Amino acid sequence: MQPPPTPHLTEAGTLPRSIVRLSQRAGVLELYFPPLRAPAAALALGLFGVVCLALPLFAVSGALTAAGGNPAHGLLIIALLGAFVVPFPVFGAVFVALAVYLLANSLTVTVSPSAIRTVRRVFGLKLSERELKRPELSALEAQSAAKYQGLFSAEPNFRLVARHATLRKNNLVVAENLQGEAMMTQVQALIARHAGLDLN
Repeated sequence: MQPPPTPHLTEAGTLPRSIVRLSQRAGVLELYFPPLRAPAAALALGLFGVVCLALPLFAVSGALTAAGGNPAHGLLIIALLGAFVVPFPVFGAVFVALAVYLLANSLTVTVSPSAIRTVRRVFGLKLSERELKRPELSALEAQSAAKYQGLFSAEPNFRLVARHATLRKNNLVVAENLQGEAMMTQVQALIARHAGLDLN
């Protein structure tokens, strides 16, 4: 039976465990991005979704009030409003689902000299598993997640993408929710070193 992986204290000690947890065994690095690592973004999406879901109720209530108790008049106004308010519950449900996904998903990344492997889970259930062989890895690209930037923090939010040498659809997200350029650079260098990739 193999012993459990032990954290690389020098590197892990400077990274917030709420965002990423590092462990290392026999030259293989594992990065674990736990659930609840992006509560601010999830809260913003969830609140917007709730507003979209509630908007039709206010529209219907206003229409009935404007009808002055006349059922025929009220139904006519509701029918005219329908084309405008029907999409909002759909958008609301999508945003609420995205908020739940942001809160509940985790990402496990295993980096070795031969390959990078990722496993995405939602509520602990495996959603996807992918692998990129080392000869297929051409670069480790930092991308700014602008959609979450500036909502609750002045620092930019980054993710790292392992780029496939020929097929863009085979690119892998290997790190996410990295707050600030310093954290992004540190994690990027760590992954590159264990994958044997030269960043220069």
